[in-house]
Amino acid sequence: MTDNNNNALLKRIQELEEEVAELQTQLQSSESQRSLLTFVLDSIPDYVAYVDQGLYYRFCNQVYADESGQSLDTFIGKHVIQYIGQNGMEKIQPYVKGVLSGHTISYNDRIDYRFKQQQDVEVFYKPDMASDQSVKGFSVYVRNVTAQRRGEEMLRRQALYDPLTKIPNRVLFNKRLEQAISRATRNSGRLAILFIDLDGFKQVNDEMGHEVGDQVLHDVAQTFVKHLRGDDTLARIGGDEFVLLVEDVQGDDAVFKLADKLIGAVTVLKTPALDEVRIGCSIGISTFPDHAKNGSDLLTRADKGMYEAKRRGKNQYFIIGKN
Repeated sequence: MTDNNNNALLKRIQELEEEVAELQTQLQSSESQRSLLTFVLDSIPDYVAYVDQGLYYRFCNQVYADESGQSLDTFIGKHVIQYIGQNGMEKIQPYVKGVLSGHTISYNDRIDYRFKQQQDVEVFYKPDMASDQSVKGFSVYVRNVTAQRRGEEMLRRQALYDPLTKIPNRVLFNKRLEQAISRATRNSGRLAILFIDLDGFKQVNDEMGHEVGDQVLHDVAQTFVKHLRGDDTLARIGGDEFVLLVEDVQGDDAVFKLADKLIGAVTVLKTPALDEVRIGCSIGISTFPDHAKNGSDLLTRADKGMYEAKRRGKNQYFIIGKN
């Protein structure tokens, strides 16, 4: 073999060694990136997976193992139905069909976790498109939003319910009153408003303190609720003032009997918060469509009736134009 041939061979060997070294560097870099990506995905506290077009798992993050109590190796290469079951498969079938058609899919669901039942989740599927626009598979992301939803519900209740008595506040009452007037208008129906103010409550606050007063307000509200129908709306609109919406009123006598029941219930109210001090209530009544055609005027008229009941001696009801 000539020197030229030897030199050429040595040069080629050197080139191959450099190429091998470059490939090793690339492989190490790819492995490092893969490890980093796996670490990041395993750190996410939600389900993350990749499913091929045949619905076989190709990747699952650590949450799958944590929630199932199985190793991740048991998921890879297995069909989705083996994890979610036949019922679960039937439930998600429309969404799977959508993502395999090339659409990004999102929907809300409720699922059982290993240690937490009936959790609210948001589910996202994103298709993995090939160069020919066919779908190779899709990513799966399942986010637990239970705490968020419960927080939203708590804020909603705080905005619509009185925190002391747990009954609707003025905002929710006005909304329901508007809806009730719309229904009564459509159906030629009648409804009644009872504006209720406690008699003697100032003495409770002055002599026994606001903590006792708060307990009395709570107990009064719960006492009222026991005498109402399921579709009646009782609200606390401030201080010791309550207002009651009664729909489908057939006649004034039924409203008067209800007012008497509420007055009687407060008069004999037994609560640990009250000792020698007794309370009562005065009630003003207005009806739709007899007295007004809108909620504001109905409340105003009932309020005036309540003050007239107080003027006449308290612990009674008054309806303007009837008494």
